[in-house]
Amino acid sequence: MARQGFSFLVCADPELIRDRVDELLGGEGFAPRVFWGDEDLTDRYWQTLTVPSMMGPPNAVILRRAQDQDDDFWTRMEPLLAMARPSVWPIFCLESEWDKGKPKVAKSVTKGKFWAAAQKRGWIWEHPGLTRANIGRELDRFAARHGLSFGPDVKKTLAESLPLTTIALRNELEKILLLAGENTTIMAEHLAVLETEDHFDIFAFLRSLQTPQGRKQAWDRLLNDPAMASGDMVFPVSSLMLREARQLWQLLHGEDNKVQLFPGLKAEKKNLAKRLGPARIGRFWDLVLKADTDIKTGRLKPAQAMENLVKDATRLW
Repeated sequence: MARQGFSFLVCADPELIRDRVDELLGGEGFAPRVFWGDEDLTDRYWQTLTVPSMMGPPNAVILRRAQDQDDDFWTRMEPLLAMARPSVWPIFCLESEWDKGKPKVAKSVTKGKFWAAAQKRGWIWEHPGLTRANIGRELDRFAARHGLSFGPDVKKTLAESLPLTTIALRNELEKILLLAGENTTIMAEHLAVLETEDHFDIFAFLRSLQTPQGRKQAWDRLLNDPAMASGDMVFPVSSLMLREARQLWQLLHGEDNKVQLFPGLKAEKKNLAKRLGPARIGRFWDLVLKADTDIKTGRLKPAQAMENLVKDATRLW
């Protein structure tokens, strides 16, 4: 099968985006050249996109977070995508959160002739990210990859309890794999590693910020936990914070049926959402975007961005 002329990947989960890029490029001989759409795109991006590689393999020009580009960008892109270029493969990653189970793609993208052409040729890949409904497929892929099977009720337990961000889920599965050792069947006792780990619970963290004592504990953890203090947790925490904000927003606006939680916890979160209100809940998106931008532009190191993220979240209370 001929490779795609250009590709659109529509998914909010960065790890699944990376998986799909690997699938597309596997065996095609293209070298991945990654750029970020939430940074200023320099001449180097346009040069890589338009000038064929004279030395070495052809380029797959991957634009992460391409949804941040304006109309001028896509207008400039349209004639480039109309040309067949065997030595350049443009790939655009649209990583906005989905709305009501459907992807949110800006009109500046969908109105272009290239979008209709991509739809017609099957060059658009869409994935809603991990949900409780599809997490089982990720568990099956993990088991197949390592030649494993699941014992009684183990897969069900994992599907109900593991985090719904791919990188966090895979980290948890790797812990189980280490504990299982040479066993080819994952049993209930192998899940003990999940129960004994001191997980970062973003809701408990946000809840702790409501009291002076809780804020002190949050800061103590930030300063004394090596993973937190080093900044290694900034992206997982950012992802969890967005998930939490999304749930609070849904509960505040009467979309309780979309939030799958135990009744007691759901009621607690609903009360919290009412106390915060829409303006302060909405600010979580701004805080995460700021931390992400500060790191990618080199303005702050991950540890500094993590510290600022906690400070700013504290101020919301």
